[in-house]
Amino acid sequence: MARGTAAVALLWHICCTVRLLSAQEVITYGYGVNGFSLHPPYFNLAEGTKITATATCGQDESGKPVEDLYCKLVGGPVSGDPSQTIQGQYCDICKAESNKAHPSTNAIDGTERWWQSPPLSRGLEYNEVNVTLDLGQLFHVAYVLIKFANSPRPDLWVLERSTDFGEAYSPWQYFASSKRDCIEKFGPKSVERIIKDDDAICTTEYSRIVPLENGEIVVSLVNGRPGAMNFSYSPVLRDFTKATNIRLRFLRTNTLLGHLMGKALRDPTVTRRVSADFV
Repeated sequence: MARGTAAVALLWHICCTVRLLSAQEVITYGYGVNGFSLHPPYFNLAEGTKITATATCGQDESGKPVEDLYCKLVGGPVSGDPSQTIQGQYCDICKAESNKAHPSTNAIDGTERWWQSPPLSRGLEYNEVNVTLDLGQLFHVAYVLIKFANSPRPDLWVLERSTDFGEAYSPWQYFASSKRDCIEKFGPKSVERIIKDDDAICTTEYSRIVPLENGEIVVSLVNGRPGAMNFSYSPVLRDFTKATNIRLRFLRTNTLLGHLMGKALRDPTVTRRVSADFV
């Protein structure tokens, strides 16, 4: 039996931090579902859960420390230490097992630290990175809140859930920068209005390039659905909100077309400006 309804929040950076509250901080809150309380108390599900990422800035595929140079999309000579600028862009390094580390566990430790994905200078395949939370048991999730750190919100990604401890995943919501991307990547039904309690829709609201840092994403998995006003007696909606695991499947970062400008301008900071992070 599911043990409550929850809200999840994230801070991310594809240069971002991940919190359950992120690409990029993820924070999950839950409350007991007993059919009697309309306003049950929320609690933080994220703290103490297991969180993993398929790639992280500052470590190689085996988990060993490496130095990754990354640059922010905002800032310049007047932002931070002038010695940390390259062609006028503020830059820094990630390195695991040091004070420059940005592991996935930063996303759920309740601090302002963040998780960060590798910069695209390491390879364009790092557009695609997964961050997964293992809740340890079945919960009802009501909200997912994501806060990004020093990178924009992602351009294309999917919020997914599993009800069988990670054996299989299904979409909760799709995110893209345009209706065309929604249709091409996730199908025409993703842009239709919510008709059924378990419809997975695509939104363009949270994939804008601005803000360039400290952006937020708030996803309600209940509000706006047919069974929202009668949750306890809406079996389809109750099933739709169940999760043992939550996965953020990032597919494409917001790059300001930097992957195309780099070669033409011979700017070594361009692909290093692109990563995911959340607090």
